[in-house]
Amino acid sequence: MDISRAFLYSFHIFTTAFPGSNGMLQRTTTGSVAPGKRMAYCHSLRMLVLCLSCYLHSAGSAASRPNIVIILIDDVGFADMRANWNPDNDVSDTPFLDGISSAGIRFKDFHSAASICTPSRAGLLTGRLGKRTGVVGIFTPFSVAGLPTNETTLAETLKSAGYRTGMIGKWHLGTTKDYHPISRGFDFYFGLPYSNNMGCVDVTGYDHPLDPLCPKVRFTMKSRQPVDFPAIPLYHNRDIIEQPVNLTDLADRYSEMATKFIKDESTTEPFLLYAAFTHMHVPLSFMDHNQSGSDDRGVYSETLLEMDRTIRAISQAINETHQENNTIIWVSGDNGPWEEKCDLAGNTGPFIGNWQRIQGGGGSTSKFTVWEGGHRVPGVVFWPGTIAPFPDTGNEELISALDIYPTVAALANVSLPGDRVYDGIDISDLLLGKPFSTRDRVLFHPNSIGLMSIAGDLDAVRVGDFKAIYRTGGAVDCEGYRAPVEYHDPPLIFNLREDPQEATPLDKTSEQYQYVYQKVVEALGEIEHSIQTDNTTVADYTEDPRVGPCCNPDHVCCRCEN
Repeated sequence: MDISRAFLYSFHIFTTAFPGSNGMLQRTTTGSVAPGKRMAYCHSLRMLVLCLSCYLHSAGSAASRPNIVIILIDDVGFADMRANWNPDNDVSDTPFLDGISSAGIRFKDFHSAASICTPSRAGLLTGRLGKRTGVVGIFTPFSVAGLPTNETTLAETLKSAGYRTGMIGKWHLGTTKDYHPISRGFDFYFGLPYSNNMGCVDVTGYDHPLDPLCPKVRFTMKSRQPVDFPAIPLYHNRDIIEQPVNLTDLADRYSEMATKFIKDESTTEPFLLYAAFTHMHVPLSFMDHNQSGSDDRGVYSETLLEMDRTIRAISQAINETHQENNTIIWVSGDNGPWEEKCDLAGNTGPFIGNWQRIQGGGGSTSKFTVWEGGHRVPGVVFWPGTIAPFPDTGNEELISALDIYPTVAALANVSLPGDRVYDGIDISDLLLGKPFSTRDRVLFHPNSIGLMSIAGDLDAVRVGDFKAIYRTGGAVDCEGYRAPVEYHDPPLIFNLREDPQEATPLDKTSEQYQYVYQKVVEALGEIEHSIQTDNTTVADYTEDPRVGPCCNPDHVCCRCEN
């Protein structure tokens, strides 16, 4: 990226945020700066500085910078990837993912940034916990805002350094103009603005209970009674091209659009592709031609196989353009399986949260919780010719999706914004086979549904092999049971190396417990101080039905006739 392009991108940000102002921050009649303008102005100013610093940092190295492909799988279980857990030697539903994991690095101790989708995605794209970004719960179709604009995304950072940036799939970080993917650093977008169950569709797919069908009648939005949210829209850049979306063939369309983006011959710039799949979130659906042909697999397995084939299609496009040796593929899950969906939910393997099921009175130990099943997910990095294949036993370092942003930036030779604290760490040395250890790492797991506390509170703390849990219960299991919430102070502490099922906490009177507990207390004190002194944000969770994505306001569910 030359210096003129860096200035051009910065100038575009300024003129978009402040038309007619020539970049000058206008004041209200009282002489004060309007808060919304102040935030947007500061974000634009930061982007100007970021553009120039990225240019200076990366000048002359464009040819060596790798392409980046980040694949995020929704609601996937740790053991859905057969390479992670297959004690019965079953036929794999993820043969391609298993294959690239054996040719790269498969992380056995890899964690999402949160155990629910919106905070998890915000963490991946910013490298920061929700306690810093303010993103601690989900945004809905009626959310007026999204990921705060003074948070810088991975896409913004790489775009400023000369990368072309594209996204396919589920965004879930805001739908209104300033929070749309195109406003957050992506040149290209094709996908759903939020989860595939947050609105009606024409073909429901598989869910418990079935999702609502969209009405065909043409009465106005003012009479909206049959549906809670508008029909689920499909976006191409800023335009809704289909509402309701056809979920059945969505995987094929994602593959097609990803392939077009990768094969774009109009530019020689390196690229970032963020592919956030709809798989494995309910309602599940798959194309007939992606079926295995076996009657034994079931709906979940068939959908998982289609997901795996979508990853293969993206990889094939990279190979066909002879970019495989200059392209990093990083696969992650956004959180654990949605246990409430029973046979339509994934497999956590050994991470079943046995204490909750027995002493805790039952309930889910997966998505929405801080048990291992809620946030320990598949994690694979593949870069032929650069990342040496790791033994099939897998890598045991403690790694998080929060690490993706700082690591990718380092591999791309790009500086991060320096005015904030990151919870993710740069693990590029580990990927490149250099000495690296997370022996002393501390990882925090936020709650995701409030659990009678403030949403986003750090209800679990990982210190080495040990994990402290302060709050249990509150999530619904397959039987529809929600255990009562319990607060534990001092916390339950488990040795995950010896007890991955989290069945038996350490004796609180033991020396080992007291030693680990002291480490946990110190870690919580340090991060609370860090957050208090950091450049943090409070996200706006206000809702207004008038802002819901709608291509046809004259129809009750916004159905597009053509």
